[in-house]
Amino acid sequence: MEWIKLRSVRSTWWLAIASVVAMAAAGAGVGLGYRSHAPVATVAQIFNNSLAGAILAQLLLGALGVLMVTGEYGTGMIRSTLAAVPRRRTVLAAKALVGGAAALTVGLAASFAGYLAGQLAIRGTAIPAASLGDWAILRAVLLTGAYLGATALIGVGLGTLLRHSGAAIGTLFALVFVPIFVVGLFGESGIAIGRFMPLLMLLNAVAVTTPTPGLFSGGVSVLLMCGYAAVAVLLGGVLLRRRDA
Repeated sequence: MEWIKLRSVRSTWWLAIASVVAMAAAGAGVGLGYRSHAPVATVAQIFNNSLAGAILAQLLLGALGVLMVTGEYGTGMIRSTLAAVPRRRTVLAAKALVGGAAALTVGLAASFAGYLAGQLAIRGTAIPAASLGDWAILRAVLLTGAYLGATALIGVGLGTLLRHSGAAIGTLFALVFVPIFVVGLFGESGIAIGRFMPLLMLLNAVAVTTPTPGLFSGGVSVLLMCGYAAVAVLLGGVLLRRRDA
């Protein structure tokens, strides 16, 4: 039932397409920008920057997760859903499973699109290609896709907690961007706290071949994002059981 609802809503397709396009456009833009810097640009620089579209894609897929829940509250369909399936934890689990799987699929597609667009844009220059046969390259692409999927699950949790699209998406935006500015005020001493911040993890540990010293590794950062998602969904589940529809 959740899969039918998800794929029958136009916003799902628009957000999914926009995520892939954003990653591909960023990758192509980075590649084209580096064509004139071929003598000094490195493979790692171009590859790392080609995945920068994940900054926008995480918000788009996070919004997708939010709308899986708040869309039903906005239309009143949540009452029909809970009447059909009285076990509310089952409803939320289904939404998290379907939304997470769909977002992971789209996230991986978007990540590979960013990588491929960047490599195609520099084709014909003196810069060597970044091969997926290199584990560091493949790992960063896969982890970026997994990070995006986890962000969607955080959206599901926030949507369940707040039950309002604007409030939940705004909160997601704040959680992604505001902490990084706060950490920036402390300079290098803020790295101990900053390594727990989603955007810093994405830009300096997940979507890069070599994580920044002092940060968690890309794999640990994605696991931490999954932990954030689990907490958000679990808290949402607690309130879903205690509140009226």
